[in-house]
Amino acid sequence: MPDTYSLTVINDSELPDPTFAVFATLPVSSDFASLSLAWLTQQINATNQYVFTWEITWGFAWSASGTTPGYQWAGSGTLAADPNSTTESKAEFAYNGDFQLTPATSTPTGDTLWITDSPTVPLPSKQPSSVGVTLGGSPASVTNAGPNLYQTFTLHPTYYIDAGNYVKGQMVDGDSVTQLQELTFAGGSTALTATLSADNTWTVGNSSDVNFADVLDERAESDDDGPRYNCYSGRNCTGKILNHKDRHNCKLSGGKSWQDKDGTCYPV
Repeated sequence: MPDTYSLTVINDSELPDPTFAVFATLPVSSDFASLSLAWLTQQINATNQYVFTWEITWGFAWSASGTTPGYQWAGSGTLAADPNSTTESKAEFAYNGDFQLTPATSTPTGDTLWITDSPTVPLPSKQPSSVGVTLGGSPASVTNAGPNLYQTFTLHPTYYIDAGNYVKGQMVDGDSVTQLQELTFAGGSTALTATLSADNTWTVGNSSDVNFADVLDERAESDDDGPRYNCYSGRNCTGKILNHKDRHNCKLSGGKSWQDKDGTCYPV
C-alpha cells in the first residue's frame, strides 16, 4: 500500500480568511523551466485548523496551455504512473488533432518518471502545451512541452506551505517557492503540524509531539479580552478538547459536549 502522509495546519494569525497552499516541488530536468503548483489548498479562518492527507501515488498529466507564473494550471488529461514499472514509469506525449499521453517502455529506477515529446507536438509559439506529474491525484509540477523534447521528474518532493490568496493549481516559480515555509518529514515521520502564529511566523513539528489541548489553552490564555469556549470529544465536557468553535461547529467536528465562557456544559 502507498504511504499516507498528513499535515495539520493551525491558523492562529489575524489574516482575513486566508487560503493555505501546500506545494510539493520536484527536481525536473527539462528544456524549459519547471513550475510548482498550489498542490493542496484550503481556506482556514482564524483559530481554525485543517488536516491535509495524501498518499504517495504518482501520475502523468498534460494541458493544452503553457506555463506562466501566477496563472492557474488546469490539466486536460492524466495517465497513471509507477516509478517501479517498466510500462508505467515513462509516457509519450503526442498530438494528432488533440494531445494525448500513452505509456512507453522504460527501465525503471524506482524514483524517476520520464515524458518524451513526439515530433507531432506543436511548437510552443503555435500551440502551447505542457506536461507534468501528479502526486496523490493532484498536479504538483509542470513544464512546457514541444517537439522532440524530453522531461525527467525525480520523485523526491520537497514540501512548502504558505498562506495567501491562492487558488488550486496556481503556478509558482522555483525562487518564489523557496521563500515559503519548508515542511520536512524526517526520521520516518509521516504527520506534521504547522502553526501560523499571530506574528505570521510558522512553527512546524511532528504531530506526535504536539499536545493540541495545550495549543488551545495557550490560545485562550493569550486572548485576554475573549471568552473561552471548549468543544470536547466526550459527554459532560470530558475527553479531548477539539477546538474553540460554537456549539454547531463543535457537533460538525465530532464533539459530544460544549462548554461556554462561564463553565456551563452543554450536550451537542
